Amino acid sequence: MLTRYTGMTAKSQSALFTVGLVLTLLGMVLTDMWLPMVVGAIIMTALAVESWIRVQHLIPMHSDIRAMQKQIKALQSEIRTLEYDE
Repeated sequence: MLTRYTGMTAKSQSALFTVGLVLTLLGMVLTDMWLPMVVGAIIMTALAVESWIRVQHLIPMHSDIRAMQKQIKALQSEIRTLEYDE
C-alpha cells in the first residue's frame, strides 16, 4: 500500500484518508446500508492508520537514516585520509 498513491504527499494522503474515514463513519450512522459501510470503514481505517504511521514515524526515520549515512561517509573519508597521512 505504500507505493500505490505516489502522486500525493504523505500528509495529503493522511488528510484524505482521515476525511474518508469520517465520512464513512458518518454514513454508517445516517444510513441503513450497514454491510457496505462496515467494509468501507474497515478499509478506510487500514488506509488511515497506515498513512498516520508513515507521517509520524517512517518519513522522519528515513530522513534520520539518510543523515546518519552522510555522517558515516564523512567519518570513513576522514579515517581514510588519516590512514593515508600515516
